[in-house]
Amino acid sequence: MTGFLTALITQNTPETVICIDGETCFHRDQVAGDIRRLGQYIGQSGAKNIALHCRSARLFLTGLAAIWQAGCHAVLPASDRAGYLGEIAHQFDLFLDDAKLEEILASIAPVPTGNNATLPAAENCRATFYTSGSTGAPKAIAKTLAQLEAEMAMQTPLWQPGLHDDARILGLVSHQHIYGLLFRVIWPVMTGRVFVATQARFWEDIMVDLEEGDIIIASPAHLQRLHPDLAQAQRPARIFCSGGPLDQPSAAHSHAAFGVWPTEILGSTETGGIAWRQQTTPDAPWTPLPDVKAAINDAGCLMVAAPHIDGANWHHTEDRVIFDPTPESRRFRLRGRADRVVKIEGKRISLSRVETHLKGHDWVDDAVALLPDEADRRLAAIVVLTPQGKAQLASAGAFRTGRVLRNHIAHHEDDAALPHRWRFVNTLPTDSQGKKPLHLLRTLFDKNVPETATTQMPHITAPAESSPAQFPTIIARSIKKDQARIDMRLEPGLLYFQGHFDGSPVLPGVVQLHWAVHYAGIAFNIVITPHTITQLKYRNVITPQDQIHLLLECNRIRGQIKFSYAGTDTHYSSGIITFSKAD
Repeated sequence: MTGFLTALITQNTPETVICIDGETCFHRDQVAGDIRRLGQYIGQSGAKNIALHCRSARLFLTGLAAIWQAGCHAVLPASDRAGYLGEIAHQFDLFLDDAKLEEILASIAPVPTGNNATLPAAENCRATFYTSGSTGAPKAIAKTLAQLEAEMAMQTPLWQPGLHDDARILGLVSHQHIYGLLFRVIWPVMTGRVFVATQARFWEDIMVDLEEGDIIIASPAHLQRLHPDLAQAQRPARIFCSGGPLDQPSAAHSHAAFGVWPTEILGSTETGGIAWRQQTTPDAPWTPLPDVKAAINDAGCLMVAAPHIDGANWHHTEDRVIFDPTPESRRFRLRGRADRVVKIEGKRISLSRVETHLKGHDWVDDAVALLPDEADRRLAAIVVLTPQGKAQLASAGAFRTGRVLRNHIAHHEDDAALPHRWRFVNTLPTDSQGKKPLHLLRTLFDKNVPETATTQMPHITAPAESSPAQFPTIIARSIKKDQARIDMRLEPGLLYFQGHFDGSPVLPGVVQLHWAVHYAGIAFNIVITPHTITQLKYRNVITPQDQIHLLLECNRIRGQIKFSYAGTDTHYSSGIITFSKAD
């Protein structure tokens, strides 16, 4: 293996392909030249703490290497939303994103090439990540390139066997977080593997690019939503999964679809990777990675020590664990969290932080954020409204009230932190000691409890097999700029066909609106709060077994979504949704 900066800047292999961005292969000399030009700009700017947030992993790689080569400190925000950046603005004095990097690189003439550049020591190349702390504020986690390189040097011997030299790396996760950074950027550069720079948004994107023997970087959320056509796709050599424990049925479904068991990596921003497993059996134990010491502390939680964490010092986690009883075994099993940080969609979400944002709204007097049960990973909120909020609820209803509150939170948080289920109550449930135990809060979401003055928001996670599906089977997606097409098949067992109408089921018009809002939000990466719906036309009914497509067009300036449902030779419905954006 080669050091990260060495592989990019000083190796005399100009024709080596570093990555594929779109249809273009970027060779080492091109990437190294961009790093030199950007480093020149950074050096002249006088900035020392530089925030970097990019959609393209190639531009991210270029920016990160240039920041370190210029002797500066990289600040890696978890989100580029204005409210979030405002909270950490005091931590950086220059912000670089895709557009800014493209602008800089287009304005600076090529810098003379050469392999004699002096590289900074890896321990002096600093980066700060941000994650959800237990207090709710973005928590800064400092890392050095030396730590990142040490971790991948430790892991690589485990994963190399069986991998071909030309195996490429495709990612469904963001490189802004430590897992994506390590496996989509640091590892391929150090091992000379080509990576695909564009983050895949859907499995359809993976299927287009996937070649036999490639490596997929995914999260539990992705492996819980496999595309039905993946069984016909090329076979990857390995699938990595991190961001939270994967349930065993999803691991088994992944094995059936891909022919390989997902390799799960346990870790956090603070620790990096600490253990791994493949769930060939239910509740498979975790095995610590090489060089990682693992033990249990007095609170019953896992503590770990490794060179890439903090040397010989023990890091105490909030993961409750039990170790295998055999003395020689180092393996353990997770038994829940001891803090109020949960994993949703592979992201750490601070429940305290969500509650703080809710309480900051004029309509909210008090609030609790929670997961309704262990099997339901949709974030929920129980809210006590102010008189102003109660007036809003009475006039606009629970659905619109919940949407406005989601929109408020979205100024600061990623979509995974936006509640999908709501309960509006007069007082929060408490026990005899005045505490709010989780089991008592969860009773408000019991299926047998009427949902008076509440709403459930649509969500793309498929419900348990015992519950009717709420969304169609997606056959294909295509997204180009602000236009999207979603091909879907409607199954007779859909929830919304039940009772509407007996003997002659049709898809309700309000559900068609729900789906248009839902899929537009995903396709265009926006949070939509509908205000008005105009030019709404229902021409034909949609029935079970219909194979239809949804066309979406986003006008961001006007704040409008045009939608239409159609079949091969049939137009079903269409309209225009006017909305307000979260940002």
